[in-house]
Amino acid sequence: MAKRVSDITTIQLTSKTRDRLFRLKFRKTYDEFLWELCDAYETADKKAQK
Repeated sequence: MAKRVSDITTIQLTSKTRDRLFRLKFRKTYDEFLWELCDAYETADKKAQK
């Protein structure tokens, strides 16, 4: 999942949300953590549609 600098963007979060995410991500980058979160959501959504 190598990123070029031009592929990187920013998102705005409140400090409270950033701190909460930090406690959940367990030494991963935010990008890795968010990919895993998206994968988990998509998997759960597919199961719910069955």
